[in-house]
Amino acid sequence: MARDADIVVVGAGIVGAATARALAGTVGTVVLLERFALGHAHGSSHGTSRIFRLNYPDERYVRMAQAAGEDWRELERERDVQLLVRSGSLDLGPVAAETARALSACGVRFETLSADEVRSRWPLRLDEGETAVFQADGGIVLADRAHRALLESASDDGVEIRESAPVRSLGLERRGVRVTLDADEISARSVVVTAGSWSPGLLADVEVELPVVPTRETVIYLGLDGTEPVPSVIDYARTPGAGDGVTRAGQAAYALASPETGLKAGLHHSGPVADPDDDPTPDERVARWVAAWAGERFEDLGDVAGTETCLYTNTADEGFVLERHGRIVVGAACSGHGFKFAPVVGRTLAALAREAAS
Repeated sequence: MARDADIVVVGAGIVGAATARALAGTVGTVVLLERFALGHAHGSSHGTSRIFRLNYPDERYVRMAQAAGEDWRELERERDVQLLVRSGSLDLGPVAAETARALSACGVRFETLSADEVRSRWPLRLDEGETAVFQADGGIVLADRAHRALLESASDDGVEIRESAPVRSLGLERRGVRVTLDADEISARSVVVTAGSWSPGLLADVEVELPVVPTRETVIYLGLDGTEPVPSVIDYARTPGAGDGVTRAGQAAYALASPETGLKAGLHHSGPVADPDDDPTPDERVARWVAAWAGERFEDLGDVAGTETCLYTNTADEGFVLERHGRIVVGAACSGHGFKFAPVVGRTLAALAREAAS
């Protein structure tokens, strides 16, 4: 069965959901397609929390995060649900000084804290002489709740959302794009591909090259005593890459509140290159390293309560790919730090899609 649509969005993770919401009510028919069930754990948008932070050593990302924070607050008001927890964000290690400079340049308030000052506020251990950059507007995005709010908002404004609807191929037509599914086809004026690590294969059908490397990252969950929320922590000080077989120079360990468990922690960019269709098996070496790191940095930790994986779709510089190629729009390569920016990225991709459909 063939049918027509104005714009099709392929991939209903956080970026696809945000794009569909930004398109809703601004064009005719919008269809959002998801190959798995909505909220699945195969990609990069699942789980209860993601870091929200203004702490970046690059002014562009600081300003993007500021704009995204406003967008999340708008969505909170619209859906009458809390999506951000402002428990603050804390940077440790040599990058913290660069972060401080970028925050200053953007007029963002922050504090530089000593080890004793950090210990007096939170159950965190710093070495004597260490300092940390604390920014109070950071914290976490309640990830599954935020994803659901974007989907509900898009649906309420007329977007057709189809789950368990894998796209088998894309094909360029004279005046649009043919989207082939298992049981039918959709002829669209433009298509936005936000399929994460599955994007390169789909884009190859329409001769769009996406130079990315998918990796499968391991995260762990630990119990954490106490009722006060802890800040999100990014630690560049404990990952020297000194031949331990797990870390590399320039990596960062991170931790954030996990509402259902206590603490979520990981080692950024530690996973192997992966086929997104392979079995999502956690890396036990990484899990052990992260548990040891968390035990050094946090007081009152409980046992490891679970592990899971997350797919990163990486560019060489960790920048995002937000491009238009004729009637095809590409939204990809969040490189493990894109969740917080989803509303801003979604608006950008929606503008490109409307342009492509005109």
